[in-house]
Amino acid sequence: MQAIEFEAIAHGHTIRIPDTVPDGMQVRVLILLSETPTAPEESSDSPEGKALKALLAAMPDVGEDEDFARPLDYGRNPL
Repeated sequence: MQAIEFEAIAHGHTIRIPDTVPDGMQVRVLILLSETPTAPEESSDSPEGKALKALLAAMPDVGEDEDFARPLDYGRNPL
């Protein structure tokens, strides 16, 4: 068995393996995660999340749903 070490960033729950690994080769994968994520998600319990909630709550109402509704007639004739 041969070992190859490389770093990758997952996109859409997939990682790209090096081109030197031929197609059809059986591989064993070991995933090591860093202790702190590179882009932590803000939770509502964090100070930043609470500040954002307060900012959104302080926004004035700018209209009703009817004000932003689109008319059903788009000027096209149905076939």
